[in-house]
Amino acid sequence: MKCPECDNKKIIAEGDGIMSCGSCSLVFDSGPQWMKYKPVNEVKKQPKEVTISTNSRTVLKWQTEVRTNVSLGKNILLASEEINRIAELLKLNDKIMESGLEIFSSSSKKGIVRGRSTPKVAAASVFTACRMANLPVTLDEMANVSSLNRNELSKLHRLIKRKLKLKINISSSINFLPKFTKKLALPKNVETEAKEVIRLVEESEYRQGISPIALLGASIYLACKKTKVRRSQLEIAKELGTSEVTLRNRAKEIKLLINSE
Repeated sequence: MKCPECDNKKIIAEGDGIMSCGSCSLVFDSGPQWMKYKPVNEVKKQPKEVTISTNSRTVLKWQTEVRTNVSLGKNILLASEEINRIAELLKLNDKIMESGLEIFSSSSKKGIVRGRSTPKVAAASVFTACRMANLPVTLDEMANVSSLNRNELSKLHRLIKRKLKLKINISSSINFLPKFTKKLALPKNVETEAKEVIRLVEESEYRQGISPIALLGASIYLACKKTKVRRSQLEIAKELGTSEVTLRNRAKEIKLLINSE
């Protein structure tokens, strides 16, 4: 076996079909073709080099690091696979995938990956990328397609944000509203009414300390009550991934705020 980059024969088996070159440190996938007999006169196929499955710009950017650091190369490969899997399930675009991989690599350099599961840090990196792009992806949605639970994801997201000194603006609950009114099969007038409730709350001092999802759930519930559309607190809370008690308490507080205006 020869290195596809420099033709050196000093090949090191890293496990799971992953090889590295002892001369140039290229990391590559040996592929099933290494296990087959190849006649002399048959055209040889080059082994598939391990690349990152986003776009070509990302591949070129990380190729040097993959070649010079076998350990980092393995982590980036695993992270790339997890990011692609999550992106496919949540229908995220290439820009978010690229941003997630950037965040993962920076997290790795800051030591966040050390002692933690690579797929978990990759999932938190994608979630952070979604937050930076103001995409309406909730903690529950990301937790459902990853190996993290809601609390783990939230903690890891905050750690990444702090260690990388990322400035992420708080997402307005209005960004999430169309997704959940559609899931709850609510008419347009409920969405319009809920928007007004959210705007009023976000412009007040009460906005401090209330989560976007809790605000969203309470606003949808109050909008349903006002427009006489029947949706229970339990239905709304379950769809948004919050508790019925939290929704009820936030709704009471927001109703008092509205009445005081």
